[in-house]
Amino acid sequence: MLRKQHANRKKGVLNIFKGAKSLKLAWTEIVALIIVVFCLGFILGRMSGSETISYDGLGEHRMVPMHNYSSDCFYYDNNGWLYYDDDDYTSEQWIDVSYVQKDIDWEQVKEAGIDHAMIRLGFRGYETGGLSLDAYFETNAKASRKAGVEAGVYFFSQAVSVEEAIEEAQFVVKNLKGKKLKGPVAFDMEPIEGADRISYLTSEEKTAIADAFMRYIKKKGYEPMLYGNPTWLGGSVDRTLLTDYDVWLAHYTDYTNYPYEFSMWQYTSTGTVAGIEGDVDMNVRIIEK
Repeated sequence: MLRKQHANRKKGVLNIFKGAKSLKLAWTEIVALIIVVFCLGFILGRMSGSETISYDGLGEHRMVPMHNYSSDCFYYDNNGWLYYDDDDYTSEQWIDVSYVQKDIDWEQVKEAGIDHAMIRLGFRGYETGGLSLDAYFETNAKASRKAGVEAGVYFFSQAVSVEEAIEEAQFVVKNLKGKKLKGPVAFDMEPIEGADRISYLTSEEKTAIADAFMRYIKKKGYEPMLYGNPTWLGGSVDRTLLTDYDVWLAHYTDYTNYPYEFSMWQYTSTGTVAGIEGDVDMNVRIIEK
């Protein structure tokens, strides 16, 4: 492919030269014409968003670290929100939202004591395979920032190849421009009942897809995160090849028995927060002191 592109460029230059010669242009004018053509091509390429992407494949297997959280150090406050605190770690309360919550009063959310949120940026359709923004992403991104709620995003993937995973990551980065969101960017791939776009993928393929997405996100200066429940993390992907990324664990229980490292735990889908009508996912993010 690269040789073909090089040959086409060389041919294009020769055509320019021949055309210029037929017009009896001076050498300086020919050189100037060539420079203008190349500069125009470069500018048009940048405007079209074209970018050469390479994926080197999965690295070496590494042992997945076990977490050292103590069950005695998790506790619930008066709101029923889960926290963690010990000599080494403290915690933050996060919510995650999407079009499901519809209109959110972010000022009330902030006043209720929620300082952090994960907002669904978008998704790939499991039928058409097209990329779409969450219907409430723009509104939630703007309003959460205005209210002083630190936000990250997640993307619902149905990629079936590394190329599609990178396309999704590019879509995320493009739509994060100007949003000033400082939280993580999470990769969320889940099977859909009655749909089979990703069901035939092997664990190795899903692992490569997740890695390609998160590697691109990291390259662009964002904090990548892998979302999944214990079953997904334990079998659908190979975590020994994804140890470079933080994990956002989804496990609806009072105390998770998931033994491996995770930095955020989605512990319920039926939380209650002022400013949000109906249920909302609640998360405890554990951070080093």
